[in-house]
Amino acid sequence: GSPSLLEARLAGAVLRAKEAQRHLEERERDLRLTTEHAMDLHGQRDQLQGEIQTTQSERDQLRIRAEAAEAQVAEATKELAALRVQRPLEDQEEVTRLRAELLAQQAVARSLQQIVTDIGRSRSRSRSGASVSRATSASVGQYLA
Repeated sequence: GSPSLLEARLAGAVLRAKEAQRHLEERERDLRLTTEHAMDLHGQRDQLQGEIQTTQSERDQLRIRAEAAEAQVAEATKELAALRVQRPLEDQEEVTRLRAELLAQQAVARSLQQIVTDIGRSRSRSRSGASVSRATSASVGQYLA
């Protein structure tokens, strides 16, 4: 082989090696970007899991409060029935007060039960913790208003 043929082959090999190196650098950059994106997605997943746990905890607390409100309603109903049987007409103000308290407790129980229902619907409709959190915040805001 002549030196010029060897030089041409060597130059071709160098060009192919440089092209292969550029290709590898592009792949490395793509892999780095993909890895960064995967890390971002893991962070988002972890955040959403935290929001879901918070929402589940809030839902459980609201369910407990709803059950307690229902128990208070039942107790107030018993007291009201006992007062109606035992008390003369002069205690009518007490009966009226207890009736108003009973109605307020029933409204609270219904509100809490609706919040729990709304949270359940929101969770089943969307797996997005953000929408569950918004539904919870809106419902709790209504309850507290």
